Amino acid sequence: MGLPDRQPAEEFADQMAAHQGRLESFIRAVTGDADAARDILQDTNVVLLRKSRDYRPGTNFAAWAFRVARFEILSWRRRAGRSRLTFDDELVERMAGSAQGQDELYLRRVEVLRDCLSRLPERQREVIRLRYLEDWSVADLARKTGENANAISQLLFRARQNLFHAMQAALEAEEKPSKTA
Repeated sequence: MGLPDRQPAEEFADQMAAHQGRLESFIRAVTGDADAARDILQDTNVVLLRKSRDYRPGTNFAAWAFRVARFEILSWRRRAGRSRLTFDDELVERMAGSAQGQDELYLRRVEVLRDCLSRLPERQREVIRLRYLEDWSVADLARKTGENANAISQLLFRARQNLFHAMQAALEAEEKPSKTA
């Protein structure tokens, strides 16, 4: 178990840590069972660690990890076969494919959100960051800027509106070429 030199081991650990939430969401979407999802995630992590020597830095870690998770879901399903409610392997595969597609859509939207955020005016970007990433209240923002809460609320409203329109335009622009292809 483990990787031969330090750098790939660190990258592997970083990749595992970065994908835990996505893997758990994927597993939960397929199984519909939060408790089972945690157990399957743990089993998936054990397999990933056991097979860590097979991982090649620079390759698609997410695809590999999701494939391992699919096999663990199927294994869990076979173990749970005595349960009244079970799905056949084909349905589990279809559900897994759909959940993975949703994960890829989510990742793309996060990329678009980051890009659109970077194009907001600096003041709007900062108020969005403080309000939603730092969890500051409107009152905190008003105190920090010396403005009244209504002015901050209006600034947040405009920032969200600009962000929404920018994301909508970016996502529509992405869809247009694929519709004509």
